[in-house]
Amino acid sequence: MSKPSVFISSTQRDAELAQRFEAALKDAGVDASNPAREAVQGKDWRKSIRTAIRGADAVVMLALAPQNLSSSWMSYEAGIAEALGKRIMLLMSNRNSVAELPADFAATQVVQFDPQAPESAARDIAFRLGVV
Repeated sequence: MSKPSVFISSTQRDAELAQRFEAALKDAGVDASNPAREAVQGKDWRKSIRTAIRGADAVVMLALAPQNLSSSWMSYEAGIAEALGKRIMLLMSNRNSVAELPADFAATQVVQFDPQAPESAARDIAFRLGVV
């Protein structure tokens, strides 16, 4: 059985945490794609993002603060994932309330986590994707 794969969507402000989360996902048995780390100058980002999301089993929207979800890139990536029928999970800091989420994300599956411990969140996501 192949490993489930995840596309990580985040803002530049959350880039360091996204890298830590990506490493933790891989340690938990999940293939992870982090476009912020994999971006190549001069390459068509939109096409690369569409291709990566199309190949993923799920998209994890990582946002330390609910307002980060309003970034144009995160909205773009969420729209592609929705159009492709991909499972979307919102990884949100446990320091924020779900009530603070933008209306567009109100029906999204939320996983709250401690930003100091992305390993715990990665194990939770892996479990939700069926990794034992």
